[in-house]
Amino acid sequence: MARRKNKPRLIPEQDKRICRAICLCQLTMVLSCVSIVYLSVAIYSPSMKAFKSGFELDPVMCQTVDRQMPNNCPWASCGEWCLTRTSGFCPQIHSVVRRNGTDIQLNNCTRIDMSRLNKFNCNNGHRLQ
Repeated sequence: MARRKNKPRLIPEQDKRICRAICLCQLTMVLSCVSIVYLSVAIYSPSMKAFKSGFELDPVMCQTVDRQMPNNCPWASCGEWCLTRTSGFCPQIHSVVRRNGTDIQLNNCTRIDMSRLNKFNCNNGHRLQ
């Protein structure tokens, strides 16, 4: 018996194209679902919390009054992404907020020479004389 030169293909060419198209559609669907979950958990939820928290829209000045590193960590400042509860490193920064253009008092600052301090207008970026 002679061998046939033109063997029929096991999978026809049009079936390969259909299979590739289905795989591409499934890959697109999986990546879309992953991106929707990522956007809702990592971007949408924290931004909605920030919008609803009542932050002032006008620019303000912050002054740090205390920094603590407690062992028991109910909350932490400066956390990145805020997706999981912090463990170990737990900085807590306490500050006060004041409007731009307000005066401050420097109490118990013995190393500061008040005559050498420059006055600066934060609203327009100019130094006052």
